[in-house]
Amino acid sequence: MADHPHRTQILHEISLAISPAETLESTAETALQAYLQKLNCTVGGVFSRREDGGYDRVIARPAAAVDDPVYLAARDRLVERAAGDTKDDESDTDNEADTNAESFPIVGEVGEGGHYYLFELCEFGVLLLGTRGSGLPAAVIDALGPLNDKLATACAATAAEATLRNERRRFEALFTTIQEPMVTVSLTDGQATITRRNEAFETTFGDATSTTEGSRLEPTIPATDSEETARGDETETADIDAQLTDGQPVTAEVSRQTTAGSGDFLLRAVPVTTATGREFFLLYVDITDEKRRRRTLASLYTESQAVLTSEDRQAACERTIDTAMAVIDASVAEVQLYDRATDALTPAATTADEPVFAAASGDDETPLWAVYGGETRCIDQLSTADDSIAHTGPVIESVLLCPLSDHGVLVIADERPRAFDETDIQLGRLLSTLGNIGLTRAQRTQSLEAVQAITQEAVTAEAKPAMVDAVLEQLPTALNFPITGLWEYDQIDDRLTPLGMTEQAFDLLRSPPAFERGDGIAWDAFERGETELVGDIAARPDAYNENSAVRSEVIAPIGEFGILMAGAVRPQNLTDADRSIADTLTSNLETAIQLVDSREELQLLEAVFDRVLRHNLRNDLTVIKGYANAIAEDCETAAYAADIIEHCENLERTAANARTMREVVQTREQRQQVDIDTVVADAVEMAPDPPAAVDISVDIETAATVLAHPKLPVAITQLIENALEHAVDDDGELRVTATEAGDDVVIEVSDDGPGIPTTELTVIDGHDESALEHGSGVGLWLIDRIVDYSDGQLTFDNSDGTTARITLGAA
Repeated sequence: MADHPHRTQILHEISLAISPAETLESTAETALQAYLQKLNCTVGGVFSRREDGGYDRVIARPAAAVDDPVYLAARDRLVERAAGDTKDDESDTDNEADTNAESFPIVGEVGEGGHYYLFELCEFGVLLLGTRGSGLPAAVIDALGPLNDKLATACAATAAEATLRNERRRFEALFTTIQEPMVTVSLTDGQATITRRNEAFETTFGDATSTTEGSRLEPTIPATDSEETARGDETETADIDAQLTDGQPVTAEVSRQTTAGSGDFLLRAVPVTTATGREFFLLYVDITDEKRRRRTLASLYTESQAVLTSEDRQAACERTIDTAMAVIDASVAEVQLYDRATDALTPAATTADEPVFAAASGDDETPLWAVYGGETRCIDQLSTADDSIAHTGPVIESVLLCPLSDHGVLVIADERPRAFDETDIQLGRLLSTLGNIGLTRAQRTQSLEAVQAITQEAVTAEAKPAMVDAVLEQLPTALNFPITGLWEYDQIDDRLTPLGMTEQAFDLLRSPPAFERGDGIAWDAFERGETELVGDIAARPDAYNENSAVRSEVIAPIGEFGILMAGAVRPQNLTDADRSIADTLTSNLETAIQLVDSREELQLLEAVFDRVLRHNLRNDLTVIKGYANAIAEDCETAAYAADIIEHCENLERTAANARTMREVVQTREQRQQVDIDTVVADAVEMAPDPPAAVDISVDIETAATVLAHPKLPVAITQLIENALEHAVDDDGELRVTATEAGDDVVIEVSDDGPGIPTTELTVIDGHDESALEHGSGVGLWLIDRIVDYSDGQLTFDNSDGTTARITLGAA
């Protein structure tokens, strides 16, 4: 190959052997054989470059070349260079080639007489040639550049064609197996024509044989529900055409006309260049149901905001049925709410002009009651169903019943049989959940507002009976507590005594019971001071009356005053929300009762002051005036002077008692822990000295302490004074004792005299200021108030002498 003509001839013959064949292997083999033969090479190979920078062998010749040392050395050199290129690519942040990277062609020697050459096949890979003896002349190496480029082009074209054939085979397989509509469209001289379509495409879009318009690449007709939608679809189709024409794949949601009407599809379109021109593969995935669900959920989300923010129960019902009609195809929607007062499901809101479904009482056999508090039910054909639902107006065949928890039932109905599918049923369940939340929130808001109104009226009542009447009058409608009663704790009899009940409660129970200590759930709740919700009274072994018509109830203590009990005739009909509202109400009522009590005490104090100052002072002043006049007329004045002094002393005591009365009332909320022996000792010390023939004995048999009003010693002193004034004979005995009785401490002041007049003891029963005409009456009033403010009991026993008894709880 020394002379130029001969070298040119050889290169020309190699060039003739380079052309694309059917496969990449055959293309490479034909060309490689020419290289080996014409250049006297012993081994050779063609490698394709991978995306990761490595190389894959396409062909090696001869077959044994893979074990030839020259071939192996060249291959290893190629692997090293590929590894270097990869490392340089990873470390070079500027994406520039490393200046030390080995460039093609790469030449190397192996042993004695072995040479190898690695030539770059641009955009494809590498050509390997190996010789024994003398190597390839430099001129030949330089002259191989154009041939190598031609080989690279031939291999790349063959590889691309093979890839296209494989893709085509896959697309052909898709046409025979895929279930979605699929079509291919060819574009020749600007004219789009359908070349293939599968059975699903014909079933969905018809038997179109060409595109709908001359240059349109998508052979389907946009859905035209309105002029505006049509214009939007035309713009969308033009954008799809433009992308495909530019060679870009398309994925888009489109609305298209089908043989059954309009539908929504996910279009996936891919442009492919073939030897005969451009071809487009289009796949349509039906998403009509999914889009409908999306639109339904979007509408549900928008409408649900209104349901959840309803300001009252009526608004919540109306917004629930409006939402039902917006998301479910139906003729009518109604809400039936449960009325505790009548034990009935009653129409509360309807989308019709008049309620379609009649109210259902607890005795009616209707599916409404089965669903209330139960599970969703769908009746496909009401006219042939086993259970019927009374209704008027339009013909109803399909009924979807959804429970609204304890509130009632959502009814969705249609004139068509089997109108509701599984999606509708799921939406109905979701709607009932939203409606229940909206009703619960609205009820909670209304209840809190009602509690505020009830509390306002309670605190302004003049007395507790008026307060009780005002509360019971409002509970049935304001808080949906139609069966409610109030019980007050009676300290004397140690029991809960009924104060009053709502009209419905009296109709149901007639005679409300009193609860003795330990009587069932009511007493236990009062004693614990915790509101209790009883879901099913008949299931509770500690129920006061397991056969009661009341089946569920809320028992809410009103502090130490008593309890409020709200009931229902159905088990599980009262909820945690009712318990919370009852708890809030009774907390407010406890404060209201304290305010009413305080107002009564202050009114009584004013009356007492008026009575004491007006009556006692007037009488004493009248006596003083009389004696003063007598002194002026008679010089024998010693006896009159003594009487004047006595009445003046009485006035001083009256003033002192008045101050004490004021202090007692003003400190009525105060308690302190004191030793009984200290209290009794202080009381005896403050008492006046007894007559010479009267003995006072003190017997303290307990070291207990009590939590009592600070003026407790004053109360005991007053008992001693009253005994000295009314009860003790001239030579009698007065006994003061303190003992323990279980968890209580009992202080007694006893005598063997005639006792305190019954007329003066009326101050104990009625707190009546009219009994305060005498000093003993004032003293008894003070005793009664101090004992009451100490959470104690005051009793008198006149059977054998007189015994005044104060009972206090041990601290």
